[in-house]
This record gives sequence, structure tokens and C-alpha cells, in this order.
Amino acid sequence: MVGRAAVITGAASGIGLACAEKFAAAGWGLVLVGRSVTVLDAVAARVGREATPVCGDVAIASTSRQAVAAALERFGRLDAVVGNAGVTLAKSVDDTTELELEHLIAVNVKGLVYLAQASHAALGRSRGSFIVMASNKGLVAQRRSPIYVATKGAAVQLARALALDWAPEGIRVNALCPGLVDTPMLEAFLSELPNPELARRELTAEQPLGRLARAGECADVALFLASPASSFVSGVALPVDGGFTAQ
Repeated sequence: MVGRAAVITGAASGIGLACAEKFAAAGWGLVLVGRSVTVLDAVAARVGREATPVCGDVAIASTSRQAVAAALERFGRLDAVVGNAGVTLAKSVDDTTELELEHLIAVNVKGLVYLAQASHAALGRSRGSFIVMASNKGLVAQRRSPIYVATKGAAVQLARALALDWAPEGIRVNALCPGLVDTPMLEAFLSELPNPELARRELTAEQPLGRLARAGECADVALFLASPASSFVSGVALPVDGGFTAQ
């Protein structure tokens, strides 16, 4: 896959960072999107010289346009997009403020729409792959986070609908649906709960494989969905959750 190029949002940590490492190791040129210049520069240096950082907020449409433009300028093409940036919220619907509601929708839903709009033409030229980093909570619900669950459900349905709309152009669109992954985002979610350590133990015990996922395991699946190995896979909401949604 040397010579291919990808945009990865939320590349500063967690699954996004793992995707950057896996894609770089496979020979991809990368545009890495995040909100911290310092962290992005460190990630770019870590994964290699074929990585260009773009600092910005995915909730602002111009960030996605800038990232796609950077890929085309640096690499002359765009073969895959990993829409990984996301935020979580562990609050009941009654306790959720208007600002929190707007923030989750802006990042988890609007951010993906902006990314799709910015990358559509370039992916059409390469017959590329658009990967939505959703969640298995877009397939099954969970307690204590209804707004987050709603945004991930929207992300899954956006991927399915785009897969149909873009199929005539040869663009594949899939939703990758991780379960519980040991990342800073999970730590942020747990920190909002009354007893984070107890919640971690309980959630881990609920997993059929008896452990949390590693970020690299999700990144491996993202790389598969971006590669020719998945050339006839589109419109899929693929759980990477150790069997949780099979229960």
C-alpha cells in the first residue's frame, strides 16, 4: 500500500494514534488531524516523515477542507479517510446541558458530515474508502450516556447511507464499531461516573473475552477496511467488541 494517502482525525491519542502507527507502518502517507499542535508534531515525528499534521477542530467545516487539501498537496491523492475524532458524555438526558448536547452533535455527527463533504471528490477519483469510527453503542444502547449513544447511532446510519450514495463512484463506506477500548476517551468517560474504578471492573467483567480491547486491534481493522483486502466490503457496521453485541 505504499504510495496511498489517508486523512485520520483524532490522531493525537487512542485509536487515532494507533491508526496513524499502523497505516504508516504499511507505507501510507498521512495527514493527521487534532487539536494540539505540540501533540500532533510529536505523533508525526513518531510515525515517520510521510506524515503532515493539521491542527483544528473537526466541528468546524474548514478543518476537514484543510486536511483534504493538505493530502492532495503533499501526496497528490487521497485513498482513505478515518473519521475517528469523537467525544463522550456520561450524563442522563435530564442532566445534559444545551452546550453539552451541541458539542456532542457538533463533533460526533457534524464533524463526520464535514469530513465526508470535504473528501468526497478526492475519494471518488481514487475509488477510495471512508471509515466512520462509530461504536458498538451505535448498535446497542447503554445506560448513563443517552446523548453519546444517539450520536453513535447517527454515525452508523450516516455510513450506511453514504455507502449507498457513493457506491456508483466506487467509494466504499463502512462504520467501525469498537466496544470498550482502553484509551484516554474511556478514562474520560469513567472519570465522570461516581466510582470510576468500580465502573471499570464492572464493564470489564461484562466483556465476553474478559478484557478491554487495545487501540491497535481497532486500528488493524481500520487498515483492513482501507485496503484492497476489503474491496467488496461496504455499508457494514462492523463490531470490534470481543463478542459484546452477540449477547
